[in-house]
Amino acid sequence: MLYYTGLEEVVFSKHELLSEEPDELIIISGYLGPAPVERLSELSKMKTTVIGGMYPSGIDVRLLNSLEKIKEQNSSLTIKYAEQEIHSKIYIWKRNGKTLSALIGSANFSSNGLRTDYRESLADATRDTFNPLEIYYNFILEHSSEVPIINRNQEVIDFSNIPGSELPVDVHKKFSADIPLYSVRNNIKEVPTSSGLNWGLARLSSSSHVAPGDAYIRLPKKIIKTNPSLFKAFDPEFTTPDGRRKRNSDPIELIWDDGTIMEASLEGVQKYNEKKYPKQLASFSSKQPFLNGERISKKSILGRYIRRRLNVDIDEVIKMSTLEDYGRTTITLSLIEEGVYYADFSV
Repeated sequence: MLYYTGLEEVVFSKHELLSEEPDELIIISGYLGPAPVERLSELSKMKTTVIGGMYPSGIDVRLLNSLEKIKEQNSSLTIKYAEQEIHSKIYIWKRNGKTLSALIGSANFSSNGLRTDYRESLADATRDTFNPLEIYYNFILEHSSEVPIINRNQEVIDFSNIPGSELPVDVHKKFSADIPLYSVRNNIKEVPTSSGLNWGLARLSSSSHVAPGDAYIRLPKKIIKTNPSLFKAFDPEFTTPDGRRKRNSDPIELIWDDGTIMEASLEGVQKYNEKKYPKQLASFSSKQPFLNGERISKKSILGRYIRRRLNVDIDEVIKMSTLEDYGRTTITLSLIEEGVYYADFSV
């Protein structure tokens, strides 16, 4: 069977459809995203091995640090890195060493790979490919290591010396920009009272269909002009097989400076050089989020996170003075690899 929508749920629910309960999951992926790797903790009954294939020349230290912390919290998880470039995307379910099922396709084990409907696909491997798959997997495993090479232009970090969840800040930023958390009107900086970080407050003064804590971060066109490689333009020609146009949004993952991993989305549209670019960044969740047993809005994950760091209540207006008292008025966003960003809000 061929799958090209809802790939993340296909991968995370496949074990429920098999005739035997698997005790092992093997994932071979060119690139890795921390959000789905972290979600593997849901599959606690399975031993899981994840192999990143496209890091033989070096991995970004911020991504590595995030993956290492996830591995420390999941005793069933092993993460390895191929010593030669492997661009394959393979998912294998086993029981007692016997392959029960496998998926092969183009979807990396990342939010960008698993959540971009129609662009990527996975297909069930036929049983006659199980033996060749086993040979191929063993070859990759034999040429993989749990200790990867760090990007040459980054400092080699001894993780045992990093206290708590702090990340090294003096690392090379491939593409980076300071994203303002305010707007400028008549040369005056201000935080909008019912949009941006305060989007959720719009429900208190109008009939806006927003929820407590909802927030987004606006991406000024100036950032796109000065950093054209930080965000990709949307594909203007893409349509689904039934003729519908693709929604203008791209799934991404954020690794925050305090170690928090957040699923997010680049949304909205603004034009630059006749191309369509995202207009804002908002949080996303592949599942219904809950807080203290109650449902919360997916768009509030970002807002609640920022408010916690600013130490303000859910319905308190965030002002310029709030940001200034905290110590910064921008978030530094850096591209680590396609679909994975490092977000720095440290002071």
